[in-house]
Amino acid sequence: MSRFQKNTLLTFSLLAFVAYAPLYYSIRNAIQKETLPVTYESAETVSFFSLGDFEITGTESDPKTLQLLSDLIDFEFQKVTGGVYLGKEKSLSDAKKQRVNFVFTGVFEWKEKGIEFFPKLKDIEQKSTYTGQSVFLPYEERGKLVSAIYKSLTHLLDETIRLHRLLKRSPEWKIPSEEDFLSESEFVRLSGYDPKLSLDEKNSLLKTLDFPSEYLQFIKISISLEKRTEESFKEIWRNVGGNSNFSTYTKFYVAKTIAEFYFAKKEFSKTIEYATAAKKERELLKSVFHTDYADTISLLGKTLVLDGKKEEAVYYLTSARKLYDTLGLLQDPSSIENSYFYGLLLSDLSQAELASYELSSIRGLIPKGLNSLYFDFNLAKLYFDLGRYDTALSLLQDQRKIIIRDGFANHDITLYSYNLYAATLYELGKWSIAKSVWESLVSAKSIYGIEEKPYHRYALFNLAILSKLRNNPEQSDVYYKQYVRLTPYGQIVDLPSTDRFEIGKPIYPYTWETLSPNSFTDLEEKTIRSYTGRYLFNGQDEEIRARTYENRLEDTNLFLDDLLNGKAFLSKPMSALRKTLFGDLKRFEKGNQIVFFDIGPALNHPEYPGVTSLAVAKHFSGMEVVLWELPGEVELFLKKVKQELKDRLYAFPNIRILSADGVGEFQTVYSNPNNWILRNRPIPNLKGKTIIIRAANSIDIYEPYTKILPHFQNIGKELKTNPVLYFFNRSILLKPAGSEKFILIGNQSIRGFHHNFQSLDRNGEPPYSILPFTVSEEVNL
Repeated sequence: MSRFQKNTLLTFSLLAFVAYAPLYYSIRNAIQKETLPVTYESAETVSFFSLGDFEITGTESDPKTLQLLSDLIDFEFQKVTGGVYLGKEKSLSDAKKQRVNFVFTGVFEWKEKGIEFFPKLKDIEQKSTYTGQSVFLPYEERGKLVSAIYKSLTHLLDETIRLHRLLKRSPEWKIPSEEDFLSESEFVRLSGYDPKLSLDEKNSLLKTLDFPSEYLQFIKISISLEKRTEESFKEIWRNVGGNSNFSTYTKFYVAKTIAEFYFAKKEFSKTIEYATAAKKERELLKSVFHTDYADTISLLGKTLVLDGKKEEAVYYLTSARKLYDTLGLLQDPSSIENSYFYGLLLSDLSQAELASYELSSIRGLIPKGLNSLYFDFNLAKLYFDLGRYDTALSLLQDQRKIIIRDGFANHDITLYSYNLYAATLYELGKWSIAKSVWESLVSAKSIYGIEEKPYHRYALFNLAILSKLRNNPEQSDVYYKQYVRLTPYGQIVDLPSTDRFEIGKPIYPYTWETLSPNSFTDLEEKTIRSYTGRYLFNGQDEEIRARTYENRLEDTNLFLDDLLNGKAFLSKPMSALRKTLFGDLKRFEKGNQIVFFDIGPALNHPEYPGVTSLAVAKHFSGMEVVLWELPGEVELFLKKVKQELKDRLYAFPNIRILSADGVGEFQTVYSNPNNWILRNRPIPNLKGKTIIIRAANSIDIYEPYTKILPHFQNIGKELKTNPVLYFFNRSILLKPAGSEKFILIGNQSIRGFHHNFQSLDRNGEPPYSILPFTVSEEVNL
């Protein structure tokens, strides 16, 4: 900008200051921006490079030497400025691999008197490979190899840029000195280090290594960081943070590692402290045009958001996004997560349009599983807020397909989305379906403990609004009073006169618990846990252990009869369940092609041995009924139960007796012919059949949850190809064919589940109840 231009702008700025202050500040900022020094560091001029695998020619080689050289060169490249070293090629994300301009590699040849190295450079853009002048060093000078290889590789890149007139700047190399690097003996001793060793083995080896080496220092610190305890981190930072003997890169690495540890623990003040220190060290390294710097300021932004300091987070998340964009790495996993936080933050700051644009740009890039389900909810909520109801509904429909397929029907995010689904349906004019969806969320309290969950309260609130809008003030008042009773005082919202439904706020990553494969959701686990480990089996008399009575579990028969009766009038959820379990119902007439396992059927009862199993065998004559009883109880049955009672049991040809632990490994238990008591009856073939299991007052109340969860996981794994229906205490669970995961889909009435007294009273409950949102991806059930 010329002096005349500056004076002209200054004149206008003085006039603007008098007339309109904001214009003055805008002009002043423009002047400051124009007078800043111009930087030539940009994505177009900077070289992005990585380190590939080295090749070997000849029959001789030393893997330890090769590994150490690769690690040492990788360490030295981390200090480069004026270029972007992305790391070892094999460890890079797909986005980084696609961003690389050059890949350093080379060929080693072990000769009689030394090692020869041929440097190679892959130019990704030109699709060419260049070879430089070879380097030879005798074995006794191996310690100088790193410096020699570094020089040969970097020289090859500089020459390639120069000779081919590439529009790239040569990076500012930090070439290690041959004299100050490693001696022969130090190199040999250090090559004995293997990252695959156990922590104790690493520490033992490193105690024997004591010589001046920056890389050795780095390894020792890295090993200390593996302890991952607060005390160890404090000690490490105390020794490293202000110590000039450690390189800036080492300090950065330590601070960032500690910050990430505290971020995972949700200790945000300490995360900010160490992330700020890491940011400072990266700036001192003069390497801010780098993914490491972008990752660091992104970590600061994410931490500030989760710590409730959202206005402060804007700067860091915006800066990180701009840097990722400039680096050409918007599709890198770290950048995607940054954009996720940035989009949600914009939504929180009432910038819904910008937020939807940001989140839409990364849809399809979020990791599958729960992460993608939460993302879909957040994006659908944004579309809902913007009045784009058709788009929101389409997204929620796609989400439900994944929910049902992956067995997340009872997860919190599913029920948040289900509530949003209902609100979206209402806005599209389908108020009756919306009403049934909210009612199913409210009635789910009879199946599991949903009342403490926000989406249950939201459903009550929304039903109150809906009833009010449909001119039913009495019903509206009932729902609203329930909402007020369940809602913390500070969160109670007055009932509006318009359709301002409650659907919650955006849900940020790292605010939900992850699930282990094939484990239960929180609601499911609490329900299953409520039954388990309530009684000590060995602490009870034989008669109490074998307590049963006729018609105790008749609700099971009623439930199965409805499913298997083609003429029965079924609700849509029951019809969907029938299709999942049986497909073509004609194959399953009278229980054919079904194997029923009754775990703990009270075989040792002196008057009614296995009476509930008998009821199933009698009711469904084509069903193979397996009485799965503990060996000790089977022995008492054979010795103590009257013969006429045994004969009554044996009279049913579809009865089998399996003598084994109910929580034993299924395949081992089932395939052992010695476990089957009635040797003259064949072991049921499970291939292509529907499996039904019942545990009612047996392992469900005597075994702890630590045995019950593995039991479900084992059954799911061994019977993956079979559809399985499991009556566990009062709960009804489903495992579709092809899946290993059980889903809680409903329950039976209280009838017959009083452990210490006999009662056939249902206490006003229906024989069974089904959660409609657990059995089908369709919502209008």
